[in-house]
Amino acid sequence: MKNESYIIRCLKAAASPSGVCRYGNTFSWLQLSFLFMFLTACLMAPFTVSFIKMDRFSVTSFMPSAIQKVNDQFADQLQGFQIRNGKLTGGKSSEQIEDGQNLLAVDMKHEYETSGENGRLKVTGYDNAIVFQSDQLVITDQNGTGFSVGYAKMDAKLKKPNVHDVEALIDTLWLAQYKPMIMMLAYAVIFMIQLFLMAVLAGGIWITKISNMISIASFKEAASMAICASALPAFVAAAVGMIHFDLITVLMIHSCGVTLMISFAFRYLAKTRRYNENLHSGGNYDKSAVIRD
Repeated sequence: MKNESYIIRCLKAAASPSGVCRYGNTFSWLQLSFLFMFLTACLMAPFTVSFIKMDRFSVTSFMPSAIQKVNDQFADQLQGFQIRNGKLTGGKSSEQIEDGQNLLAVDMKHEYETSGENGRLKVTGYDNAIVFQSDQLVITDQNGTGFSVGYAKMDAKLKKPNVHDVEALIDTLWLAQYKPMIMMLAYAVIFMIQLFLMAVLAGGIWITKISNMISIASFKEAASMAICASALPAFVAAAVGMIHFDLITVLMIHSCGVTLMISFAFRYLAKTRRYNENLHSGGNYDKSAVIRD
């Protein structure tokens, strides 16, 4: 088996539970690491494709109070403004709308002071604030979340904006700046979940050696079984994610698939062990008991 190429061994190991068992001891740690990274990348692929297609992200989901303050009066105030080459220009009105601790304003002269770091930004004196400045949008929420968002290089003209248009603009601006950060966080989450799952499975398989349930020669073989068993579920989860992406669904399909593959692999090993015991004891056995590759 070790004389076969790495790719052939990977394919055979991923194809069935019996392949997981038979090829478990043919991989080096370096080869297992490469296979693990490849399978993790497969799980990341649907997210990457889906996120690249996304042009805006709902800021309401984490800053609900601030976004809910946007009204028709503020939308009218933005009429005539345009974003070009990272700057807000044009327009006639620069009045602010204040309602208690809530602020909606166009601040071309940077009159409003901010404090705190990005992500926890605050406009001094206000809990909820949406302030369009000449070079950035400042948005803060009473839950403590606050961001300054640059206009990047996008071009947009607010001819007759309504509330929906303003919210869509905020969503688009926010995503344009923070898309790389969200993608890196998502990649880290997927990687950590995959690493944790493989570590738990490998540890569980290795522990079974104590009870003599199955024959595992080393921890590397246990890790190999766990990683190889995750290959087919990873491909299925990635395919489903490409059709309709939902991170939770993709991870659930993968986790359930790995569990099933490991279960069938254990069943295969148990049947193989019983067959070998019968063979060595000289007992009679029926041809149906033979485990075929």
